[in-house]
Amino acid sequence: MKSKPVTWEEITDTLIKEIRQNQYGKDEKMPSENDMAARFGVSRTEIRRAYGRLKELGYIYSMQGYGSFFSGKKEKLPLQMNDSLSFTEKMKNLDVLYESKNIEARIIKYNSLIYDMLEAPPDTVVYKILRLRMINGEPAAIHTSYLPQNYFPKLHQDASKIISVYEYIRSCGYENLVSDKIQLSLSPPGRKERDLLKIPGYESCLVLSEICISRPSGTILEVARTVYRSDRFIFQL
Repeated sequence: MKSKPVTWEEITDTLIKEIRQNQYGKDEKMPSENDMAARFGVSRTEIRRAYGRLKELGYIYSMQGYGSFFSGKKEKLPLQMNDSLSFTEKMKNLDVLYESKNIEARIIKYNSLIYDMLEAPPDTVVYKILRLRMINGEPAAIHTSYLPQNYFPKLHQDASKIISVYEYIRSCGYENLVSDKIQLSLSPPGRKERDLLKIPGYESCLVLSEICISRPSGTILEVARTVYRSDRFIFQL
């Protein structure tokens, strides 16, 4: 029985692993499409698609008539996971070009998991706010927050404009904030997350789930889920 041919996504993953293992030097010419096609036993079209994805991700660049070249390995950013700073504050401290885009803000239908974590009655109005975190012009993380409207009277007006939920919560008068029920896992992203983060192939992401509590009342203000590109950060616990 013939083995199943590799896909361009799998080829992309293999080349990224080789890049991380320092197998290519900065501005070094990448193997030709013909050579790569022979190596992986696929058509040049598959190699062209893999190289196209590497180009989209910034790993390689092309020069007409000369081929493709490695642009230089990207440095990972240190990300402290056990402090009280917001993601926005952490990025500002790292002095990188950072942008947070609010790409979704809407009321959700009743979801027993989210509502139980918020300890909210079924008739509570809960907003989902999704932000795409951009670093140096590239997608790095997706942060999804669920906020109960009863603790934020102007949330219906503000939801679509929020780019930092942590700062928004503090602006509403909640100061002593702590994270609880923190869970970290390594898992493949969903289709929408993979598209937004431009993740190659089937590479896994670090997923952080937590709730935000106001002290001393113990009020649960937020349920949050953040998906981080694992090739963008060094996670410090």
